[in-house]
Amino acid sequence: MFGDNKEEKEHRKAIVALLMKMATVDGQVEVIEQQFIGNVARQIGLTEEDINAINANPEQYPVSPPPPEQERMTILYYLLFTMTVDGKVHEAEEKLCYQVGLRLGFNEYMTRDLINVLKKFLNKKLPKEALLNEIKKYMN
Repeated sequence: MFGDNKEEKEHRKAIVALLMKMATVDGQVEVIEQQFIGNVARQIGLTEEDINAINANPEQYPVSPPPPEQERMTILYYLLFTMTVDGKVHEAEEKLCYQVGLRLGFNEYMTRDLINVLKKFLNKKLPKEALLNEIKKYMN
């Protein structure tokens, strides 16, 4: 998922741009959201220069859903955690999460259930298996 070729790097930039969009959709970006996105960006191999370029023009990096389900799920997880990292979930954030979840090919109800689990554990320790248990309900 996170190879070094140009196409993969553009994909990684698109993921970070999507997370930035999530952080800004409620009208304000909290420091903790910036830190989380920066950590994700560095984790997937982006530089500060890359992050600054994305920040300057996030619309330049549209997300194209990758075929492997595991990669799409990783993107959804990043998005879910960006939505909740500031300890609040706004309606606009939920709406964006649903839209992206659908674009990634995930069942609307599964996305709703994942959001509800994160809201239930907002500002609390999320049990290891909580999200996985919700996903299992939708697996064939």
